[in-house]
Amino acid sequence: MILLLLLSLTATTYVSASVSVCTVTGSTVIAFEQTGDTVPDRCAYTLLTSTTDNFDVVGVFQDRRQVHVSLLDRVIVTHGGATIQLGPGRRVIQDGNDLEISGTLQQNDFTLTKGTTGVHASFSNGGATYKIIFDGFTLHIEVTGTLAADSTGLCQVPTDASANKNSAKSLENCDVSQTATNEVSDDICNTMNTRCDALNNDPFASCTTNKASYIAACKDTMCKYPEKDGFSVCLFKEAYVNVCKMLGTTIPDTWRATASCSAPTTFCQDIKCGDHEFCGENISDEESCLCRSIFATPLRTDQSYGGVTKCEGKSSKLTLVRCLLEEKGIDYTDLQLNKASCKGQLDQDNNVTFSFDNTDTCEASVTDTVDSATQAVVITYKNIVQTPAATGDTTRYDPVSIGFSCTYTSQNPAATTFRIMDSSVTKTFSSESWAYSVTMAAYTNAKRTKSTDSNTEIQLKQTIWMKLEATGLDENLIHLVIDSCTATDGSDNSKTHNLITNGCSSDSTVTIETNGQGTSGLFFFKMFHFVNGAQTVTLDCNLKLCLQNCQPVVSMATRTDLQAVDLQYDSRLLLHPDQE
Repeated sequence: MILLLLLSLTATTYVSASVSVCTVTGSTVIAFEQTGDTVPDRCAYTLLTSTTDNFDVVGVFQDRRQVHVSLLDRVIVTHGGATIQLGPGRRVIQDGNDLEISGTLQQNDFTLTKGTTGVHASFSNGGATYKIIFDGFTLHIEVTGTLAADSTGLCQVPTDASANKNSAKSLENCDVSQTATNEVSDDICNTMNTRCDALNNDPFASCTTNKASYIAACKDTMCKYPEKDGFSVCLFKEAYVNVCKMLGTTIPDTWRATASCSAPTTFCQDIKCGDHEFCGENISDEESCLCRSIFATPLRTDQSYGGVTKCEGKSSKLTLVRCLLEEKGIDYTDLQLNKASCKGQLDQDNNVTFSFDNTDTCEASVTDTVDSATQAVVITYKNIVQTPAATGDTTRYDPVSIGFSCTYTSQNPAATTFRIMDSSVTKTFSSESWAYSVTMAAYTNAKRTKSTDSNTEIQLKQTIWMKLEATGLDENLIHLVIDSCTATDGSDNSKTHNLITNGCSSDSTVTIETNGQGTSGLFFFKMFHFVNGAQTVTLDCNLKLCLQNCQPVVSMATRTDLQAVDLQYDSRLLLHPDQE
């Protein structure tokens, strides 16, 4: 009995059909001949391809926690015109959609299975069967039978990276070198090296497959990358044990106890992270989408969490990068605006957006100030992304307070003369964040339904009804005030006549109907001309913005010049005014 027990713990070797195995672990490609080399950057590389067998296997390498450490991120397999992507978390993606795999799934020419050892994608062609196995860390390409004679790629010649770079599947700037950061200490590196060298000892010694490439890959990775996110010395020992089994030698499972390695787990199973993220362990040791280092490094300089404010229409939005929040252990669902019910919404890119608009400002503060340099009125809506106030004596979160705002700013564009035949003019004022427009139009009837055009004859003393209207403002809080309107002779700017001054009539024929009570102003006057003047009169109106319930005269507001309106009258009346 003792003898039988001892025999059961020794490596078992069996004879099988011709099998070849290529392995990619960390950034190292270990070819079919079991010699290895590391890829030099974060680009995509052809691992194995054959025109004869009509397939292509590409590995895409990217950074995770450290900018200078490149790791296998996903595998793209094409066969028979169909393409699938094997990604982290044992995901299988085709045409942008995740495939649901329960048991065995036949997808095009692929046979797909999913288990604790990873995703298996198999297909047959020519004289060989290909099995692609990826668990999010290590890739095995197992070929049973005879490889096609035209097969090429890093699995054939791992040192020929430049010839096998796949530019079409590489990310932009993937070959830009990065400065090493957060190096693993020498003491930890020495410890890792010793643990990696244990592959030379029992029970691994019973497998004759070349160990040197696996030991080198282990040392190269673990002396650069921290023992987190599923990466450990055990990962490389697991890869070696699996290759030995594929090539005919089974190492007893007791190796785990000897090497202090647990059985593989489904790390980050089906967790979907954005292109700028990877699945790893957050500060609470929970599986989460974290920022890739190259993406996040320039965003970590302040506490804005990558915040971008966008003001459009009557809404204000602040978008935060979720993975930056995760780095600090902040759950975006705990955050709110000034109003507790105003929460962030997660989008498909794993960014979080907080928003408010004029129908629900989420208790934003609204203030008006005057720019000391330009004297422009600035009306500001401000809200704050924040953690709720602590209800007890303790909290496990740092307080979050990220303010964002949108403004309406009065502008002073140059006046432009146009004739009444144009009927009206609209000018869009681009503020610091929001945009709004103001329209000034002239009519020949009190209901303002008959706008002037090129055929309209405007006679002396004829009543002209004017309407100035702003669109794009928050009508609930912001009102428009006509501060002044001045007429100028069409050919001599020195000849002027005031119709409205400081919001009040300064011509006996002017009647102001509404002013400062909403986002439009109405007035009318009787037509006139300048003595010995041109056939046109230019009307310039200057406007103010103010908060609700403002009076026609608002001292703090600055003037905004509207495009001028030309009022053209019949020249015959100029010559014969008594013929009215």
